[in-house]
Amino acid sequence: MRILVDIRHLLSPQMAGVGGYTTSLLRALFEIDKENEYVLLSSGYAAPTPPSPPSGRGGITHVHISLPNKILNLRTLLLRHPSLNWRVREPVDLLFLPNLNIATLPTDIPTVLTVHDLSWNLYPDFYSHKMQLWHKATRPHDLIAQSTSIIVPSSSTKHDLKRLYSTPETKTHVIPHGVAPHFSEKMLASDHGVRSRLKLPKRFALFVGTIEPRKNLLALIEGIKDYRDRTHDDLHLVIVGGWGWRSHTVRRRLWKRDTYDWVHQIGYVQMRDLPAIYRSAVTTVFPSIYEGFGLPILESMASGTPVITSHTSSLPEVGGDAAIYVDPYNSRDLSEALRGLIGSSSLHKQLRDRGIQRAKEFTWEKTAKETLEVFKQVMLV
Repeated sequence: MRILVDIRHLLSPQMAGVGGYTTSLLRALFEIDKENEYVLLSSGYAAPTPPSPPSGRGGITHVHISLPNKILNLRTLLLRHPSLNWRVREPVDLLFLPNLNIATLPTDIPTVLTVHDLSWNLYPDFYSHKMQLWHKATRPHDLIAQSTSIIVPSSSTKHDLKRLYSTPETKTHVIPHGVAPHFSEKMLASDHGVRSRLKLPKRFALFVGTIEPRKNLLALIEGIKDYRDRTHDDLHLVIVGGWGWRSHTVRRRLWKRDTYDWVHQIGYVQMRDLPAIYRSAVTTVFPSIYEGFGLPILESMASGTPVITSHTSSLPEVGGDAAIYVDPYNSRDLSEALRGLIGSSSLHKQLRDRGIQRAKEFTWEKTAKETLEVFKQVMLV
C-alpha cells in the first residue's frame, strides 16, 4: 500500500502542536511499519525537513512542489482542482491528512483525516480574522464529510465532531497522542545546566503553550498572585511559549510592577531542554479553556511533576485521577489548588506517582499502531 501524507504544515519553525504530532507519528510509523510505502507531499518556497526513516528503511519519498502556497491554494479554492493525489503524479492507495488543510480530495481513493479539535467552531473569538478565514477556506464540512475515516485524539473531540458535524460514530476513531520517551522523571546531570542557562528561578510553577486567549494566562497570573498574597510564598511563574494572537492583554499585565519580579516569559525552548524544565518545576499549571488533547499535562506527568489543569473539554479525560482540576474561569479556585498541592507533601507525592504511571499509557508507538490499523480498515471498505 502506498500512503500519501500531506506534510505542508511542517514548514512552521516551531515543532509544536500539529507539527509535533505529525513528526512524532511519522517517526513511529516508519519504525513499526515495514510493509507500506509513504509519499510525503509538501509545497512552498522552502521544503520542510520530514522525519528521517530508520537506517535501511526504504519506501519513503518526499515530493516537494516549489511553488508559492498562495498560488496553489487559490487554484484549489477557485477550481477545486487538482485533487491532492494528482500533485504527486504517481499512483497512491490512501491519502492521510494529519490536519485540516486546503485540499481537494479524490473520489476514488480513501482518505483518513485527523481533526485535533473544533475550537474554531466553539470559540471563534479565540482566533484572528485571518485565522478564521483560513479555517473556512479548508472547507471543514467537505473534508469531514468526504473523508473515509476520521482520527481524533480524545472522546471529547469525537463528541464535538458528532454534535457539530453529525459525524457517524463508526467513522470516527479515538487515538490519543503519545509522550516522547525523553520525558522522564529521572534527573540528569545536564538539568542544572539547563536551569542555569535559562536563568530559571529556584521555585516556580510552570506553564507550557502559546500565549493566546484560549490558554487563559490572565487567570493563571491572577491565581498565582492570589496564592502569593495569601501565603507569602515566593513562588514564581515560568511561561514557556511564544506570543500568539491577541496576547497584548497578557503583555500589558506583565508590564505592571506587581508581576515584574516573579513572572518569567522565556519564549520557545529547544525540545531537548523541556524535560529538565518540567522536572525543575514545583507544578505544571495548564488552565486552558478548551483543548482537543492537552499534551503538556502528560509531558509534565512523565517528568514527575504534578499537574493542575482545567475541568473542561478533554483535559480530565487525559489526566484521569493523576491531576487536580479547577474552574478555569475562577482564579481563586486555582489559588486554592496551589495551596492544597504545595501545602501537602503527601498529596504532591501521590500525584507525582500517579502521573508517572498515567503517562506510561500514552506512547507514540501505540498511537502509530492504532493509526496503522485505521489505514488497514479503510482499505477494506
